[in-house]
Amino acid sequence: MKVIGLTGGIASGKSVIAGWFRDENIPLIEADEVYKQLTKPGNLLYNEITKLVPSGMISPSGEILWQELALKAFTDDVFRQRLNHITHPVVQEEILGLIASYREKKVPCLVVSVPLLFESGFDAFCDVTICVYVPYDVQIQRLMERDQIDRAYAQVKIDAQASLEEKKLRATYVIDNAQSFEATRNAFQWVLDQLRRG
Repeated sequence: MKVIGLTGGIASGKSVIAGWFRDENIPLIEADEVYKQLTKPGNLLYNEITKLVPSGMISPSGEILWQELALKAFTDDVFRQRLNHITHPVVQEEILGLIASYREKKVPCLVVSVPLLFESGFDAFCDVTICVYVPYDVQIQRLMERDQIDRAYAQVKIDAQASLEEKKLRATYVIDNAQSFEATRNAFQWVLDQLRRG
C-alpha cells in the first residue's frame, strides 16, 4: 500500500485537494478530524488539554473553546510547543493505527492529510508527499478573507507553521493552487496519474 502524505499551509487549499482524492475513491485520513475526535469530552486527549489550558477556555458544558485555544496557540510560542508535545504523539499513534487497518484491507493507496506533515516528522511514514502551494501574499489574502481577520493576525497564524516555500522544497510533488481552478485541477490530475503509474 502506498501512503501519500498531503500537506499545505493555512488557506492554501489543501482541503479542496483532499476532497478531490476522496472523489477518486481513494481513502483519506485527516489529522484534524482525528484530533477533533480525540479531544472530545471523555476521549484520550481531552483531559490532557483541559489540564493545560486556562479555565476560561472551557465552556460551562465542558467543551473546549477552540477559537480561544487557537488564538493562544498562535500567539504564545511556549504554549503552542507544550500543546504540540502533548497532542502530536497521540494523534500520530492513532493515525498509524488507522493506516495499519487500511493495510490489512489491502487498499492500493491511502492519503493522509497532515497540516504539520514535515514539522511533526510524519513524512517519515509516507511513501510520497504532496504540498499544496500558494505564494505568501496570496495565502495572507485568502486567510484574511476566509477568517475575517486583519493582516497582522493572518501573518501570525501563517508564521506559526513552516513556510510553504520550505514545504514545497521537501515535497515529492507540488500542486500550485494560486492559478485558476482549471490549472489547479489539471495539476492535481497530473499528480494523480503519476501516483497511479508508480
